[in-house]
Amino acid sequence: MKIRQSNSETLTVKVYIHENKKEETFLVSIPDIFFSIQFDYHLFGEALTEHLYVHLFNILDEKEAAELALRITQWTSEV
Repeated sequence: MKIRQSNSETLTVKVYIHENKKEETFLVSIPDIFFSIQFDYHLFGEALTEHLYVHLFNILDEKEAAELALRITQWTSEV
């Protein structure tokens, strides 16, 4: 499990990223905002960013959701 911290102007949260290589999935959890999501390896790049944004937009404002979605996409591509 990887733990990253996302810092923005109005939001600082820890992001927990677990990679399940056997099932080819990622589990991303952000306890501070009561958010978690699981997605397959086949979802990556711009499609992943958009998918994350749609879910984060329900919790955060537009700017924070877009910024966090992009960071999570970058972090999962590094793992």
